[in-house]
Amino acid sequence: MDCTQGVIPAGDPEVARMGTNADDPRLLGRRLAEERESRGWSKREMARRLFAADDRPYPSTETLLSYVKRWEAGKGGISRRYRTAYARVFEMDETELFGSHGTEAQAAEMTVDLLGAAWPHRDGRPADAAYVESVRQTSQALVRLDTVHGAEDLLPLALRAFREAHRKLAAGAHEPATERDLMAATGEAGEVTAWLAYDADRQAVSRQVIQEALLLSRQAGDRDMELFELTHLAMQSVHMHRPGEALRLVTGLLDAGRLTPRVAAILDIRRGRALAQLGDERAAMSALDKARATIGDGIGPRDPYWTWWVNDAEVIWHMAMARAQLGDWPGAVPLFHESAAHRTAYRRAHYNDLAHLLNAFAHVADWPETETLIPQLITLAGEIRSTRTTNLLSRTTARIINADPPSTVADLATHLHNALPAATST
Repeated sequence: MDCTQGVIPAGDPEVARMGTNADDPRLLGRRLAEERESRGWSKREMARRLFAADDRPYPSTETLLSYVKRWEAGKGGISRRYRTAYARVFEMDETELFGSHGTEAQAAEMTVDLLGAAWPHRDGRPADAAYVESVRQTSQALVRLDTVHGAEDLLPLALRAFREAHRKLAAGAHEPATERDLMAATGEAGEVTAWLAYDADRQAVSRQVIQEALLLSRQAGDRDMELFELTHLAMQSVHMHRPGEALRLVTGLLDAGRLTPRVAAILDIRRGRALAQLGDERAAMSALDKARATIGDGIGPRDPYWTWWVNDAEVIWHMAMARAQLGDWPGAVPLFHESAAHRTAYRRAHYNDLAHLLNAFAHVADWPETETLIPQLITLAGEIRSTRTTNLLSRTTARIINADPPSTVADLATHLHNALPAATST
């Protein structure tokens, strides 16, 4: 549960969802005012920019202006929703701007019991083989929880575990014989943490952690994990619409050779998505078709263990995304349908698939299918905390409402919009 510092104005839903954003809200208010003034913006301009950066069409700019005045005066904390908007407007990482206090630390305390004995407790002793094993078990437990619950509540715990293991390495607080194993386990923990940050739509955090993890895995000589981390970087480049960056990374790895078939297929998926963003339909679909054929052959003896999660449904979903990015929404709809139908066992992935299917229905104005799908998403929205999916649904429901659909569809879309957790992102 979020805690509050300062005065909470009665009846203010945004301020009621406050987190502890700094040790002293007055210091935070001064910091925000200084950042704003250094850019030459008035408080009204700040409110306008926050409104533009937010994913939701309310409250009004005038209401936001009153929020800005209150926050800068140190008279209230700031909800996660507007911490995200501030970070976007100032083009800063959220942690850099607000610190790592409040909801993140409390969520870690609340979630720690889910892992039980797997948690790598801090006891001051040098890390030994048992500690290394606890780091690995924590990573595995986080992956299992993510497939069911989504990343938002798990990310603070993952960051805590990764940073603790990383500190032990940096300080040399480990038995000499465990150094390489601890380095490899910490690199793997970083990869898991980076994925959770990606799904929580904390892209700056994800990018920073995956780069640290990549260095650790490389130093440990863990080539398989290093490749996994590089595919993550390529995935994130595509997600952030940096197709040139993704292509350079993927092409360099493919040209270097020495890849197992499934690793090459995953890189072809990233390549296909980047090419679709660049508008090269033929090359994009060719790369994805090639990946699908390879994945269909199953896992070979040389394939890294982490390639287990890439299956036919995963490739189909990327084919749907490519179609959507090429503007072929009618072609994307059946592919999103097919992917969702095959991933019901993985609740977080299924939820994401259904959200993208709803987005596709909205683009082709298929209101009967939209009306059928929304009730499923309303149920899942209360159970799964994948901020990446929440943000997509927030944009999609706004699109549906603004498209003037039948009243029953508009009412359902409003219900879904209101059922979503407060959206956050980089």
